[in-house]
Order: sequence, then structure tokens, then C-alpha cells
Amino acid sequence: MAFIRKTVIKLFIPCFLDQCAPQVANAVAGLLARLGVAGHYPAEQTCCGQFAWTVGDPATARRLMRHFLRVFAGEETILCPSASCTYMVQHCYPQLAEGRREQRAVAALASRIMELGEWLYAWGPLPWTPEFDGSLVLHQSCKARQLGVLDGAREVLSQVKGLELITISPYYTCCGFGGTFSLQHPGLSRDMGEAYLAAVSATGASGLVSLDYSCLLHLQGLGVAAARDLKFYHLAEIMTGHEKPS
Repeated sequence: MAFIRKTVIKLFIPCFLDQCAPQVANAVAGLLARLGVAGHYPAEQTCCGQFAWTVGDPATARRLMRHFLRVFAGEETILCPSASCTYMVQHCYPQLAEGRREQRAVAALASRIMELGEWLYAWGPLPWTPEFDGSLVLHQSCKARQLGVLDGAREVLSQVKGLELITISPYYTCCGFGGTFSLQHPGLSRDMGEAYLAAVSATGASGLVSLDYSCLLHLQGLGVAAARDLKFYHLAEIMTGHEKPS
């Protein structure tokens, strides 16, 4: 527990959040402030290299890995509000560093990074009661499933007063984004996304909550999402909801 409740942590805010959804980063910062944890944001951080890795460019991914090692050197917990980027550091960096001089440093780094949902689960009950009036589908993103953090996220969300959490069939777990998959196979990616949104709408839920906002950006970009009147939330946005009236 001492590992979780450190008073200072380093924040790794993925590049897509920085550029496309800064409100999520703000929600994470607000969450830490309410918990009395100082979140240090190293301004020189960049992309973790996930996109380069998935398109088969290990040289670029390795260069970004080395930069990440320099930026996040130290012993602090590294907190990341993205399951996919956390997965990249924990599981793909060791592959990139295998047999190289960075191998030991990468192993130490991978042991220090945590996805936000698993960190909150390990923290325990919040000192406030978040509120949300309605039902949401918990998006079972591919990387969140691979990390094994979804059960913890459900426990964290169980603290939200008024929230009904819905899980749809595992058949619809992938939203069709897959990083570069949506660029390489745009038609198939769109079909998967539209089928997923139809399944979400069929539950009667008002929207989705996810540990991977990149998936939600993809779904919002399909256009049909607006017609379905669905809302999209990162876990941090839900957990920084209103305090329960005293």
C-alpha cells in the first residue's frame, strides 16, 4: 500500500489526451489533488511509441522508449490514464529492450507504471462519494482486458452513487479502433464501431465509460454516435463527480 499512497507521483499523459481530450488530463489532476497526492507532470514527455510499434517501426519505437526512460527516471510511481499506453510500457518496452543495454532499466520502469483504474482500486474507498444519474456501459477495451484491470475498474465505479454499470456481450468488446488498424482497414474499422454503438444503444445506456479514451475518440468520430445521443466518459471524469450532500 505504501507503493500506492506515495505523496508524489509522475503523471504520464498520453499524447492523444494532451491533444484531443485535455479535459481528461484535468480530471486526473483534480482527482489526485482531492486525494492529497502531488502529481508531477514532466513537460518533456512525448509519445510512448505505441503507434510506431504497431506499424512495424521498432527503430522509432525504441528511440521513443529511450526518451521515456530519461524523462521518467527515478523511483516514483508513474500513473497513466490509458490502458493501451500502460500496456506499451509494461509489455512492449521489454521486447524492444531485450538483449540491449536498456533491458534492466526498462524492467524497473515497467514495474513502476500503473494504469489509473488499477491505482484507484489499490487505493481503496475515496473520501468523497461521486455521483452519476444514469447507466453506462463499461467499455472492455482490448488492452484493458490484456492488462487485467477491468474487475478493479468495476469496483472503483461501484462507489459512484446513482450509476448503473452495464456490460454488453464480449462479442462487442473491440470498438474497431486498434490504433493504426483504423487507418489500415478503415471500412472494417467503421463497421465494427457502428455495430458496437448499436449494441450499446440497445442496452438503453446513456453512454460509455472507458479506461482508454482513444477508443472513445474513435467512436465519437464515426458520426453515428451523435445521432444515437450517446455520451463518452473516461473513468477519471466519473470519479471526480459531485460530492454527496452532507
